[in-house]
Amino acid sequence: MVFFHEFYSKPMTKKLPEKSKFKLSFFSPPKTQALSLRKQTMIGIIATTTLVVATISDSRFAKKEWEIWKIRMENNFPVCEQYALTVKQAGLFPCHECPNGEIYLNYDEVWRYGFAGMGGQKARYPNSIFYKKGKWKLTKEHLNYIVQFEGTKPECEIEEKEKIYHYPELPEAEKRDIKLVRPPGNKQDR
Repeated sequence: MVFFHEFYSKPMTKKLPEKSKFKLSFFSPPKTQALSLRKQTMIGIIATTTLVVATISDSRFAKKEWEIWKIRMENNFPVCEQYALTVKQAGLFPCHECPNGEIYLNYDEVWRYGFAGMGGQKARYPNSIFYKKGKWKLTKEHLNYIVQFEGTKPECEIEEKEKIYHYPELPEAEKRDIKLVRPPGNKQDR
């Protein structure tokens, strides 16, 4: 990166066509002319002002670079994960689509699909409480948090939707008497 004050403090010359023996200079006068004291002072003030402007520009440049990096982190790097909460111990679990509000799930069956941003499980479920409502309190003693896919946020959202919509095709869902269109822990298709 060329700093503004370094760029403009160097004499800039432009060659004229071959016929001419003279060089044009934008910042240094021809050698035959002497600079007056007033012009020298003005050049000094301009150079100092340029240095201050360059400092401000550098801070804005750094801010811009940081903001671009954050955007890239959110959209281009694997900062999200698509997960499944699976059953650790067989038993009754809350069910958002069941008539009585609960369903019996066997070991390793899916209770919920979701996705988490940066920080994964610790950010999404900081106290390791996966669900708490009414008589239900599901923690890491009841459910496993299994990362199924890592990618960008849009990629993880797509993976989550794919898993939710195709849940009825899973063998565990097909063998039940109650046919669910989504996992018991998912209230909606997102």
